[in-house]
Amino acid sequence: MIRTTAIKLTTIPAMAFKQKLNTGGSGITILTPDDSATFTVNKRDGKCVPYGKVDTAIFTDAVVNEVLEKTQSLPYRRLGKITKVHIDTPCEEAPAEQDAEDEKCDIDVITSVEYAAFIERYSDKTGKFSHQLMNKELMQFASKSGVVSKKLAEKESVDKIVRYVVRSKAADLARNREMDDERLTAFIDVIDSICTRSAFKELNAYLRNRLSRKKNNRV
Repeated sequence: MIRTTAIKLTTIPAMAFKQKLNTGGSGITILTPDDSATFTVNKRDGKCVPYGKVDTAIFTDAVVNEVLEKTQSLPYRRLGKITKVHIDTPCEEAPAEQDAEDEKCDIDVITSVEYAAFIERYSDKTGKFSHQLMNKELMQFASKSGVVSKKLAEKESVDKIVRYVVRSKAADLARNREMDDERLTAFIDVIDSICTRSAFKELNAYLRNRLSRKKNNRV
């Protein structure tokens, strides 16, 4: 399955992780030795909604908030389902290749050299993905790119320019050929879903600002 590494909770004896849901979007799963609960995570406001039957007497708001805090910015990986929960020793997991529930496009991204290169390049010492570091480098790339300047002069949409920047930087880091449109869309979706907000917010704002100045003929 596509999920983060499991983290240990302090609010209750449990393990938890964030995962890509096969219905789309992201969710969190909390596992105790005797019970489990999954919540969908609303990308806009960060609120969680029970996904199926959930015992809210056990899986309280405090528990959910701890999971959100501890899994924030943890990168997704292709890992096996946790088949048995142990609190003080490693949990038992099924082999990752036995899980057929994930979307193929997500698996292709998670196992790609481009994704591995992005996670290695933009993760901090704690293993969390830093969208600040990523945006800083993407903006530096955009500021020096003649192709980006041409696209801005031609008043191309910010979304298309963001796609060009991400595609080019991923190819450069991975030392691989550029992704096609379908794979790029899936790649951006996975990177975006790691963060609690839009992963490319700063890059979007930077490009919108430059485009606005171009339209006003100031720069």
